[in-house]
Amino acid sequence: MRRSSPPSRERRFVDSNVFLYVLMADPRYGPRARERLKEAGLVTSTLALSQVLAHLDRRRAWSAIPTFLAFLRDKPIEVIETGLEDFEEALREAERLGLSLSVWDDLVLAVQMRRIGVEEVLSNDRDFDLIPWVRRVF
Repeated sequence: MRRSSPPSRERRFVDSNVFLYVLMADPRYGPRARERLKEAGLVTSTLALSQVLAHLDRRRAWSAIPTFLAFLRDKPIEVIETGLEDFEEALREAERLGLSLSVWDDLVLAVQMRRIGVEEVLSNDRDFDLIPWVRRVF
């Protein structure tokens, strides 16, 4: 297991759905997501970015891909790498917490958050509520 950083209330992890609300111009959540993405201290991971890109591809929203990548280049959002250790730790946590692997991606993101000392996730995904060290805000 990797060392975890001390918890930080100054940084928040961005889940893929927040990016997608903006990119897909969601009428209900898009404006709120756009405002949240203006905050300082945001961090996400290569797994979350891959989720966004896969969703855009599935929806054939290919024109949004360059927009998304340009946003990431221009906005100071820290992007952490997803590694094999994150997947292994997520599997251990699923067993320890008695969670179904149906929450797999969120659990991987949660162990990444813990690794870098981030407790809050910007997300509308209630699966994060099953993970005790994560506080979901949106």
